[in-house]
Amino acid sequence: MHTFFLKNIPAENTIAQLEKREHDHLFKTLRCRAGEQIKLCDGNGTVALAEATAEREVKILSKTVFPRSDTEVHLFSALPKNAKLDALLKPVTEAGAASITPLKCRYSVAEKESIPERWYLLMEEACKQSTNPFLPEIHSPQTVAQAVEYCRMQGMLIFFGAQHGSVLLPQDLPTEGKLKLAWMVGPEGGFDENEIELLSENGRGITLGKYIFRLENAALAGCSYLYTIARAAGRVL
Repeated sequence: MHTFFLKNIPAENTIAQLEKREHDHLFKTLRCRAGEQIKLCDGNGTVALAEATAEREVKILSKTVFPRSDTEVHLFSALPKNAKLDALLKPVTEAGAASITPLKCRYSVAEKESIPERWYLLMEEACKQSTNPFLPEIHSPQTVAQAVEYCRMQGMLIFFGAQHGSVLLPQDLPTEGKLKLAWMVGPEGGFDENEIELLSENGRGITLGKYIFRLENAALAGCSYLYTIARAAGRVL
């Protein structure tokens, strides 16, 4: 069953107004016929079952609201070049990243201060493909120092990749309360000495294996790894 994105899903037994891009994809590209069913996702936890009508409209049949997990992984990452952006945004959305914050590092490429519309389109596509009902929040770029301070204020535990770091175990995580985990990923040139020192003083370097990941792969591997450890600790629904 195909999934389409709609920011404001109306009540059951009413007609949903799809954006032109989604409407054209449904009725022109897929040639959806009356009676065929689709899913709608708003990126904020609501998923609806809908049916195409003879008037080429979409009627809401039922709605389900999924609660947010008490465990969240927040990605703070230097950005790859534009050609590789798909390989970062889509997979980490599929992995369930709660938010994505571009990191301004000494060796990173220049970041755009405004968030391109294309980023949201990439994440929407990832939500559709993965059935993840939650679209990650996108925050403005931060330096490593700003990110560390933000994590401290939000009560996030900071983790970053280190070849000689420790192995994170389920028993290392708190057993009670909301669990917010921050995964810091440096640029292709790596964090500089000052950035590593700051992260080490405020977080924990963990190993994902003996070899070096590309930036976009490190982002995905870290998010998935932290969720896996949290699940083993009984902290993920």
